[in-house]
Amino acid sequence: MPRAKNPAKRAVITAVVAFIGLSVVAAFAINSVRTSSPGGSSRAPAPAVAERDPTPDAAPAPAVQQPERRDTEAPAGTSLAQQDRQQQDRAAPEPTPDPAPTGEARGLRARTFPTPDAFTPIGAVDPDGPDRALIEFTDYGAGVEAITLTDYFNDHHRRAGDHYAVQRRVSRPRFSMTGAPLPPVTVASLASAGVEIEVAGGPAEFVDLRVGAEGSLWRETAPGAFEAIIEDDAGVEVARVEKRYVLPPGEITLRVEQRLVNLTDERLRVVWYQYGPVDLPMDVTGYGLDVRRIRFGHLLTPAIDPSRSFVQADNDLIGRATLINKRRAMDGLVWPLGSLGEPGEDLVWVAMTSRYFAFAVHPLLNADAVRSGAPVDKRLRLAEAVHRVVIGPVDHKGNHILTDSSVIAQLTSERMEVAPNGSLDLSFGAYAGPILGRVIREDPVRAALGLDKLVVYNLGGMCAPCTFQWLARPLIRLLLFLHDYILFDWALAIIGLVLIVRTILHPVTRRSQIAMLRFSKQMQGLAPKQQKLREKFKDDPKRMQQEMAKLMREEGVSFTGMLGCLPMFLQTPIWIALYAALFFAFELRHQQAFFGFFQWVSGGRWSFLADLSAPDNFIEFGRTLINIPLYGPVNSFNILPILLGVVFFLQQKYLTPPTTTQLTPEQAQQQKIMKIMLVVMFPIFMFNAPSGLALYFIANSTLGIFESRWIRAHVDKSELEIKKPRPTGDDRKRVRNRASSRDPFARKREEKPGASFKRRDHKKK
Repeated sequence: MPRAKNPAKRAVITAVVAFIGLSVVAAFAINSVRTSSPGGSSRAPAPAVAERDPTPDAAPAPAVQQPERRDTEAPAGTSLAQQDRQQQDRAAPEPTPDPAPTGEARGLRARTFPTPDAFTPIGAVDPDGPDRALIEFTDYGAGVEAITLTDYFNDHHRRAGDHYAVQRRVSRPRFSMTGAPLPPVTVASLASAGVEIEVAGGPAEFVDLRVGAEGSLWRETAPGAFEAIIEDDAGVEVARVEKRYVLPPGEITLRVEQRLVNLTDERLRVVWYQYGPVDLPMDVTGYGLDVRRIRFGHLLTPAIDPSRSFVQADNDLIGRATLINKRRAMDGLVWPLGSLGEPGEDLVWVAMTSRYFAFAVHPLLNADAVRSGAPVDKRLRLAEAVHRVVIGPVDHKGNHILTDSSVIAQLTSERMEVAPNGSLDLSFGAYAGPILGRVIREDPVRAALGLDKLVVYNLGGMCAPCTFQWLARPLIRLLLFLHDYILFDWALAIIGLVLIVRTILHPVTRRSQIAMLRFSKQMQGLAPKQQKLREKFKDDPKRMQQEMAKLMREEGVSFTGMLGCLPMFLQTPIWIALYAALFFAFELRHQQAFFGFFQWVSGGRWSFLADLSAPDNFIEFGRTLINIPLYGPVNSFNILPILLGVVFFLQQKYLTPPTTTQLTPEQAQQQKIMKIMLVVMFPIFMFNAPSGLALYFIANSTLGIFESRWIRAHVDKSELEIKKPRPTGDDRKRVRNRASSRDPFARKREEKPGASFKRRDHKKK
């Protein structure tokens, strides 16, 4: 008859490993659908409008009274038309109005120009050229049609023309309450949404700068340069908006030089509405889960940082699902809200991020002043408040469908004044590139703005507290050191990193395994005596329990010996931090394993381990067989998760110590279920995981097997000896002092232990 396994330890070890895998996967799922509590704001976002909509909805009453406009939908600060309320967020309550205007409304509007066939792009995606990006433009607010990066591609094949686009104009369908289709809704990154203008004590009037009903509101004056003219009902020019995009050679930071010119002899009071980043394309995660987020960088209060130089990144890690869900804030406010934007904290940058890329809007700083260490103003003046605008269809509950919706950040400035015949600077910069610290810090301006804080190795969700950044960052630095100076291959660097971490933790592992081996040996020695007590007191359970406890106390056995597995639990955060670091490490994106050996032997036709950030692709199907929610598309047969299951099986088979205890049917069934969970379910969860993570788990478990077998083969037998406790109190055996008959003091000390006596000299002098 085969020897039964120890159910207690088996359950503990299985629970530890299963907890790591299941909690990590569950963290992504929970984080992708979690929501936040609602909030409020006094300024609502500018909703997107239909592109070229010849019959727009009638505009409702705006927050600041102004005449009706025929060319667009509701302005920034207003709600949508009644029949389209299910497609957009509701507007915030109207703010407290300014003092009643003394002048009359002038009917301000943007002049319409002929619609151009296309605007001239700037930059290029030629790897041999000086440009690092291609910027294409749209007449929607003179915004960005697309920003395509030269050095980064959509997959590891790196085909020409398949460059990664970090931003694209998005257009989503919409429907009326009756289900009838309406013109699509469009938003474009960096588009000028509009401006609210007060002229000569008149009422505040909103001028939409996005699209017109009969033409374009912008005209091109040079490649990447545009202008819009604001006029009144009489055709008199009131203001001019000048906008120019500049992409320096070799840079991925875009400069948007923008200003509003006052063409009147009156002082203007304006509020500027600017669209920021659109949510990025979803990077392949290997799980089909969405890890896109909105991030903020801000200054601390003057009381904490009088120099106003340190930039603090938010810790909320607001996921895209939370951002889109309308219950977060009825008016779409995301800054300031809750813990973000406390009084005195000024916004420095706002960014949309994916797993590997970021698009961040930030102020323009003087590079020479930054290099010299001179104080610079890091406030993003265009963003007193940030709202999110969501476009796309909704379900029967009025919630946006995540897979078919898009979200864009809208920046709303504070109220500013423009001197007569003067101008107002509205310029800003935009970083469009990888979430890679060394790339971000190449530019001193980006470093001064704290954009390197976009780099986080945090899973979010319920695992966020145990994904220690202070631990993940040195692990990544060690991985980089191994790759750059020793091993020169990312797969070998991962294996080397696991080897180093296990070596550092070896004393803890050795101590915990010895403690558990000692406890197992103790329980084996007690088994015959425990069986006798069960037979002797089978009719008296209470007495049997007392005798069992007495036996264990006499033999020096305690269930605290099972706490030898506690150091294993203490190691769990380290492995989760390493897991998160590997998952978000941009360095592994599109990197081949083992010096591209499998691609070399196949002439580049075999994609096995060609991208450590994607599944191993042992056999590619060439098409998606099935797309499983929260799991991702299945388009290849992956062998590493199967190898991982084999390793887990060997780990169970050879590392579980034998015991003489007889398992009950319930215990046997429990062991069977746990074996299935560990050997079958965990590899299933890892089937579509990035191959770099699969290599990490395989290396960690394999090294764990060899380490455990080495510990058991070289453990000192004296360390496993059962040390019985020294008798104390009534259990201590007393030995009679034979000299007590001759020495009365010795007899008294024996009768009264611990008493003190003074020895006297009875001899006479």
